[in-house]
Amino acid sequence: MPVAMQAWLACRMGNMIYSSSAARRRLILSNLRMAFGDEKPEAELEDIARRSYQNIMMTAFEFVRFPLYSGADIVRMVDVEGEENMRDAVSRGKGVIVVSAHFGSWELLAARIHTLGFPMTAVGRPQNDSMINDFIVKMRTSKGTRHIPRGVPMFDHITKLLGNNELVGLVSDQNAGPKGIFVDFFGHPAATFKGPGLFAVTRGSALVPVFIVRTAYQKHTAYICPVVEIEPSGDAGRDLVAYTQAFTIVIEDFVRRHPDHWFWVHKRWKTPPPGAD
Repeated sequence: MPVAMQAWLACRMGNMIYSSSAARRRLILSNLRMAFGDEKPEAELEDIARRSYQNIMMTAFEFVRFPLYSGADIVRMVDVEGEENMRDAVSRGKGVIVVSAHFGSWELLAARIHTLGFPMTAVGRPQNDSMINDFIVKMRTSKGTRHIPRGVPMFDHITKLLGNNELVGLVSDQNAGPKGIFVDFFGHPAATFKGPGLFAVTRGSALVPVFIVRTAYQKHTAYICPVVEIEPSGDAGRDLVAYTQAFTIVIEDFVRRHPDHWFWVHKRWKTPPPGAD
């Protein structure tokens, strides 16, 4: 199928899925109102919601075509800004936690980082359907990104990778439940995974936020941000919260600038903080 037709079909399918699910529309618009409040009119929120589905479908189209892409194709499709930030993080010698979000074509972002010469292992939650899970892992690993499932043994595995000064990718923008750390996200407390901050505090690993922004179908720019720095307090718990808030601020900044790139169908603020009604 010609590239132009792929893009057209992906957008049409995104529109169709968005229009056919009233429950999903309500959830997305509820999340958008939670995030932007009175900053944006309702018509703009609806436009963001529709374009987010178009982006999801374009991302899906690109992902299933992974077997057809060569390393040169990946490089051609994704420009990179901030490569020096990753080299700075690696030069510190304590491993790198690559923090990202369900934002844009994040699987393509991981593949592009691999082309820079950095071994990276991504931690992923196993899908409920084993066939879908196997397919996702197969596509992900076909472009050099290694995979470990999120689960009990992963702490030791990640510790070993960081000890070898390798990159570990953690997508840390979803609801972490009552065991998460509550930090501010769009002005509301959001339960956030401890992992990135935990390895930064306990191992001294560098935290590097990375994002990918679509400029067209099969054309993107990857942004490798500077290492997240905090002022150490001497209190591990306080530093853990500080790291978690710091990288969450970076995620929010990218979502604010490109709201149609984020995965709004997730219930990000589902878990109330302790003591809330």
